[in-house]
Amino acid sequence: MKVRSTEIAEHAPALLGNYRSPFTGARGADNPLVWAGFVLSNSETGAGAFSIAPQLTVQICTNGMTLTRHVLKEVHLGGKLPAGQITWAADTHTAALDLVLKKARDAVATFLDRDFVRAQLAEITADASAPVGKPVETIEHVSRKLAFSVEQQDTVLNHFLVGGDPTSGGVLHAVTSAAQLQADADAAHGMERVAVKAMGLAAAHATGR
Repeated sequence: MKVRSTEIAEHAPALLGNYRSPFTGARGADNPLVWAGFVLSNSETGAGAFSIAPQLTVQICTNGMTLTRHVLKEVHLGGKLPAGQITWAADTHTAALDLVLKKARDAVATFLDRDFVRAQLAEITADASAPVGKPVETIEHVSRKLAFSVEQQDTVLNHFLVGGDPTSGGVLHAVTSAAQLQADADAAHGMERVAVKAMGLAAAHATGR
């Protein structure tokens, strides 16, 4: 589940100034707003776990950048303890669940804070200006490192070229916009989670780091 707040926004002209939405052609230079938000994911393996990760959304194209470095992962359902181990009292389970809820509350409050958004944008922008002189080679390199499918790689390359930002930041935008075209929700979620990493890979490849 994605939650975004249009009331908590920051301008990101350095990150979006040269970008064009591949969906509408709208220019980031005209409205370089980024919204705060977060993604809530629940375990599908019966582990009773969930995670909350901050996600920044670009207004002009609704590209979502998930910041996995700050993810909060918690177990919300106590699993059965092996025989012979401690038997937890009911109030202990209640206290443990209450702690999980409070940590989730604090994470959300942090992710929906303007200072937090501003700091994350500054970090992202620092890696976004590396020029990508060989887009085909760079996108192939990034796709190989991140195990993108051939179809995903082709979509990312197309969006990079249409997006008009020939930098590592343009690779970030291309991955997040390509994620929106994935028919499978898990695939889209996965691309959004590695988009910032894709930018870093592109920057390193472009500069020979």
